[in-house]
Amino acid sequence: ASGLMAGSLTVFNLANNLQSFPVGIFGVSFAIAAFPALSQYAFDKEKLEANFSSTLRQIFFFVIPSTVFLITLRAQIIRVILGSGAFSWQNTILTMNTLALFSVSLFAQASIPLMVRVFYARHNSRTPFYLGIFTVAVDIILCLTLSKRMGVTGLALSYSISNILNFLLLWTWLYFKVGNLGIAKIVNSAIKFGLASIGAGLTIQLMKIAVLPIIDMTRFSGVFIQLIVAASAGGVVYLILCYLLGSEEVITFISL
Repeated sequence: ASGLMAGSLTVFNLANNLQSFPVGIFGVSFAIAAFPALSQYAFDKEKLEANFSSTLRQIFFFVIPSTVFLITLRAQIIRVILGSGAFSWQNTILTMNTLALFSVSLFAQASIPLMVRVFYARHNSRTPFYLGIFTVAVDIILCLTLSKRMGVTGLALSYSISNILNFLLLWTWLYFKVGNLGIAKIVNSAIKFGLASIGAGLTIQLMKIAVLPIIDMTRFSGVFIQLIVAASAGGVVYLILCYLLGSEEVITFISL
């Protein structure tokens, strides 16, 4: 990033900070909370599978819509948080594009802390370490290659590809060593979350357009109102669609 156009390192860090928020809130928090149960049932495949599956589905319940929200509202989020002073519209566009490519791998980034803890619970810290080293090497190669063509956005794409690769490698290893880890329920839930997120994303786009006649998008207040209204509408639609699709996770969420 330091070798690219001026400001690339700042753009990379700003976009990374924004996309790291849902990973830290949901991925890392759930993984830490689940670790005692994973350790207790580390060598009981049936109970380990049940705990892992339940926790991963809860992570997906929050992270999949977060991906859609970050992509559809990235301009508003960046302008509200960063869009002042010397932070120009061109800087906003560059940060938007970088954030979008980071967001593609949110599901993988949020899942890796949980998957790694399954290895730790089973007294195996070497495998995730070696797989991590391999994916870092892939990331470096992709960064050197893609940054020449895409600039700082190429670094974000490299980061996402390497995280998805790490996710797939960890999952494959666990699949053969532990079992299917409740993959059928996980995929079923992920499909429901995906469909509900698409509905939420469409709602967000419609609400962004709907409020335009009554706000001034050249002012902070206008961008902020558009962000809050669209995000709130999208969140409500997501919960309703998850409920209609029979998602266990949304029922648990509502009861909490």
